[in-house]
Amino acid sequence: MTKFKVTIFGAGNLGSALAVALNKTGVFAVQMIDPSEDALERFRRLDLDIAIRAFPAGGDLHLLLEGQDLAVAAVPDGSVAQIAAAAARAGTHYLDFVCTDPQTRTILEPLSGRRAVLLGCGVSPGFIGNVGCGLLQGCSDVADLTLRVGALPRFATNRLGYGQIWNIDGLIDEYTRPGVAIRDGRITPISPLEEYGQIAIDGVTYEEFTTSGGVEDLEIFSGPALRNVTFKTLRYPGHLDYMRFLLDDLGLRQRRDMLKSLLYNGLPLVEDDVLMLVATARGYIGRQPTGRTVVYRFSPGIAPAPFNALTSVASGYAASLIAMLHEGEIAPRGIIAHHLIDTELLLSRDFLRPLFLRSAPV
Repeated sequence: MTKFKVTIFGAGNLGSALAVALNKTGVFAVQMIDPSEDALERFRRLDLDIAIRAFPAGGDLHLLLEGQDLAVAAVPDGSVAQIAAAAARAGTHYLDFVCTDPQTRTILEPLSGRRAVLLGCGVSPGFIGNVGCGLLQGCSDVADLTLRVGALPRFATNRLGYGQIWNIDGLIDEYTRPGVAIRDGRITPISPLEEYGQIAIDGVTYEEFTTSGGVEDLEIFSGPALRNVTFKTLRYPGHLDYMRFLLDDLGLRQRRDMLKSLLYNGLPLVEDDVLMLVATARGYIGRQPTGRTVVYRFSPGIAPAPFNALTSVASGYAASLIAMLHEGEIAPRGIIAHHLIDTELLLSRDFLRPLFLRSAPV
């Protein structure tokens, strides 16, 4: 049987975790590409049967995609458009993990007429949108939808209750850049670190507040009665006050390099984390207010490489979509609405099932 050929650009944690997930199935032929020899050397230590290549000197990335079926952009946001252009030129399927900007969408539009284009296929954007749409499909007359993502140390060991779980630059962007929400049926800019609230899950209280970049496209949420959609981050209580102290009282919002250095050197690396995806729908039946909340909780599981829960679930979600594309369960062309795939179907696949922990009701 001919293997499905996948080229992953980016040998960081996410790209490496995806390579591990695909490689162990025996169904995919994977090659890893990165401009950093240090990153490639770390990837080599995983000892996988995967081709490893450096970026070409001339930057002709499409040449590396000859004969390939899928190009994956597991790279920083600023490099995504370059990978998208290479995929479009080579005519391969395409997948990324980011909130796609207009430039990249323009590049990929012609490709979507003949190949599958999967955008924002991580946790947020990605899996949380799938969870939200699944909840909407199971409810009627929803007026308000709140989506929450919490990637947290299993045990809080400092006043922030946090550690290095993912990219520090991404964390700072999430806390400082404007976000978007739906308010009274319209997409509206909102400020991060606002709309504070608390929620208790399995007897543990978490705080929630708005952040940016969590949903790839708010237009995926639709309904005649839907008025408000909000994305929030979950943290242990006290986190928000300390972050506001750093950003505002100490003025580090305008001194990004100092803030990055402080967080990078002060926060411990976290491998034993918990990832929670929580969605709440509220509405009315007649005059009676109703609400429903779903909680999906994940642990790192057992893996042959040190990937935490956030990285494992992001790569597992993407790997599930890639497998479905290969098996013909996803259309071979078009911009794929992966948010509409049944959540339980995704959780039943081998990439996500070992990580999933069912939670008690909120």
